[in-house]
Amino acid sequence: MTHPERGRMYSLDELNDLAEQGDPWAMGKVDEWEQHFSNEYVGNMKDKCPDGNCEQFGEPVTICYAEDGRILDVDHGGWGHGPVREAEEQRKAS
Repeated sequence: MTHPERGRMYSLDELNDLAEQGDPWAMGKVDEWEQHFSNEYVGNMKDKCPDGNCEQFGEPVTICYAEDGRILDVDHGGWGHGPVREAEEQRKAS
């Protein structure tokens, strides 16, 4: 498969994965994002990691939410992971 695929939008996670595999187009896009947009997404690390399966469960993180309250990303600073289903459901229930 060649990148970019015409008409396809890539998530930052997908671009990072492709860049780690050595895809030069993805490396350029990740660099571009970091140069132009990363400062807008600097986290405050005021939340705690809700993922009981994460090695850093309970450690300071920044949780990024969608407009409807869904957890989009759990940012640990230098790395992150996607939403946690059970933590998301508990938060909605409260």
